Amino acid sequence: MPPNKTSLSIIIPTWNTAEITLRCVNSIVKHLGKLVEIIVVDNGSTDSTQDVLKKTTVKYVKLDKNYGYATACNAGAKVATSEYLLFLNSDMELIDKEVLAMVNFYKKNINCGLVGPQFFNPDLSPQGSVFPPQTPLNAFREFWLHQKTFSKYFPKTDKPEKVWAISGGAVLISKKNYQSVGGWSQKYHMYYEDLDLCRQTRNRGFSIYYFPSCRFIHRHGASGANIANANNQWRRLINGSKIYHGLFLHYLINLIIWSGQKWQKTFLKT
Repeated sequence: MPPNKTSLSIIIPTWNTAEITLRCVNSIVKHLGKLVEIIVVDNGSTDSTQDVLKKTTVKYVKLDKNYGYATACNAGAKVATSEYLLFLNSDMELIDKEVLAMVNFYKKNINCGLVGPQFFNPDLSPQGSVFPPQTPLNAFREFWLHQKTFSKYFPKTDKPEKVWAISGGAVLISKKNYQSVGGWSQKYHMYYEDLDLCRQTRNRGFSIYYFPSCRFIHRHGASGANIANANNQWRRLINGSKIYHGLFLHYLINLIIWSGQKWQKTFLKT
């Protein structure tokens, strides 16, 4: 192995989040130093991102406009030199060096397709990072029967666990498997590209794991805060949902969620 080559490339897409991205990079450098390759893909930022990152040792890739999360991830993978790729939101912060244990877990499990770490809120309370199957039945069970069957959750385990899907906030994949699934689907601009990647992985017979000893702080929503105001954040999900589910399931699931929420509000008022 060449002296400068590492086994892990960490790819961080960013768009107009200079300070948040720098915090993410600094947390990686603090805990992993030169053990990993850090690649930041700038989706056409107009803030101080480029100037801020010039002061670091990251490999910097500048795109001419905001092509979305999936395209930025693929751009980073093209210049990555490592055998394993960790795709990371810019609003993540590494807590320790257990990401190396997560890589070793991947190496030892030949059926492994994707692995995701445990997420924490800034106050260190647990944050959901695992998806249950996104079906109409599970939507009905959650929004009508009050069962936790559709929204993201965190498995209550301290051991690696096989799951249906993981959040795109932090995704580990081997370069070999990344190439076999065709990378991230660029049909998605932002949101649902992670569920699509998980689906492609399952369709190829590989498993998806949650690895709780690897921990990240996730400042949820910070990386996309400049795209829409708080009242319109939910609108960003619509296009991705239509692509991922197809029109029929998209409208069916959203009807179930909307009607369940409306019924609950009416019921609680009476």
